[in-house]
Amino acid sequence: MRDASAAKRTGSGGAAGFAEVSRARLGKAQSPEMLEYVWTPYADIDDENVHAIILCNMAHTVMLCEQKIISRQEAATILGALRRLEKSAGNFPFDPAKGDLFFNVEAYVIEHAGPDMGGKMHIGRSRIDLIAALMRLKVRKNLTRLLPLILRLQAVILSRARDTIDAVMPAYTHMQPAQVTTFGHYLLAFHDALARDLRRLMNAFKSTNESPLGAAAASGTSWPLDRARVADLLGFSAVVENTKDAAHNYDWLPEVLSCAGILMSNVARVATDLYIWCSYEFGLVELDGAFAASSSIMPQKKNPYSLEMIKARTGEVTSSFAAAIEILKGDTGGTAFDIKLTGPRIADNAINRTADMLSLMTPLVQTLMVHRERMAERAGDGFTTAVALADTLVQHGHSFRTAHHIVGRLVNIASERKLGYRDVDSKLLDEAARDITGAPVKLDDRAIRTALDPDGFVRSRHGHGGPAPRQVKRMLSKREKESAKRGRTVNEALARIARAERSLSSAVDKLTGSKTRAQG
Repeated sequence: MRDASAAKRTGSGGAAGFAEVSRARLGKAQSPEMLEYVWTPYADIDDENVHAIILCNMAHTVMLCEQKIISRQEAATILGALRRLEKSAGNFPFDPAKGDLFFNVEAYVIEHAGPDMGGKMHIGRSRIDLIAALMRLKVRKNLTRLLPLILRLQAVILSRARDTIDAVMPAYTHMQPAQVTTFGHYLLAFHDALARDLRRLMNAFKSTNESPLGAAAASGTSWPLDRARVADLLGFSAVVENTKDAAHNYDWLPEVLSCAGILMSNVARVATDLYIWCSYEFGLVELDGAFAASSSIMPQKKNPYSLEMIKARTGEVTSSFAAAIEILKGDTGGTAFDIKLTGPRIADNAINRTADMLSLMTPLVQTLMVHRERMAERAGDGFTTAVALADTLVQHGHSFRTAHHIVGRLVNIASERKLGYRDVDSKLLDEAARDITGAPVKLDDRAIRTALDPDGFVRSRHGHGGPAPRQVKRMLSKREKESAKRGRTVNEALARIARAERSLSSAVDKLTGSKTRAQG
């Protein structure tokens, strides 16, 4: 357990910050257990969080100065201390005796700028709205990593789909051969699912990228804060207007997590297909050796560990939504303290795991070996083209239900006699028809072979969105244009954040001038 005297290990003095706040109200210091199990986890100390709270404090201080709530000299002194802390990245002197990150930063500013300056930095603000902002900034940062990875995976999928437009293969339902498709058409379906995932995540990004700052504890403040200015300096696209909503509502977090969960379920579904298809029994695809592993004892093995990892991580990600919503629904205290304690870790794990698996899936798909001959060989097995023969019978005057019964009987007879689709002729079809209707259908062998041919089956599926090569080419051209447009949207969102950070840095430089360099 962390020693309660940990404050002595820092150069800031342990009596400042939350220790004094608590002592004044409660008459005693925080227990060692509170420091170890509440304030240390709640602080969520990492470089990103420290950087984010510095930026929030800088933006708030710049705004206080612009609103003439504090003087230019006071702002310069506060900002100088924050710049000094910024330059010590990775060596933040965290002391749990001072409380969480909020009070530790305040203590640092007090040490380097004086007690008055440390207090003035928080004019018109609460820890509640600040921590809410930190959570949004951290999730936003993780999303900025995830969004481009979806675009990258989509680009690889489109490229592989174009290469495999004519790779005829069986399509499965209930794990049974169903109809015939192409691998390119299959991959295009994956791309389209990812496009919806990206759209959902962009909406979640928009919900996340709104500023709660200036809401204080719930009811705002009498100080003339410019909430929009702070939001702009931090790259937020809007302000959460209602102060109660801004301070206490975290519904944006499960929105992000649900999107990540749906995304991973789509990725895992494809990973599961590939997992099955690369087995010896199927042999339709094969992983590049760089994405497989050998056995510790069986030298012949080529184990698909990469696909197993993707499937395993999916459960980890999808469960995060349930965890977050369960925590949030129990928050009736008006501080959302429960979700602040655990939410950052849940979100970090879920979004970063998702990003990791997309980073794995992209080169895996790019290097995947497609066994075209094996696919073509299996394409017609299991009478996957039976519906085409039924359609042919409909064209010769039968109702579809009667045609369905005749072809079903045909498949039954062929299965009993160990015959495949290539063995079907007019004699066999007439036998099946007599069993159902009492009369032959009198369809010649050539018409039967045409109907049951897997390549012909695919070419005939040229309706809107079908697997026929010309349809897939049309869809690919359309998706490539749409993908370029989505890429610009994502890049613009990321560029806005980068511009905001440069704008904030410029505003700080303008206020501090040479003072920043002297204190640094």
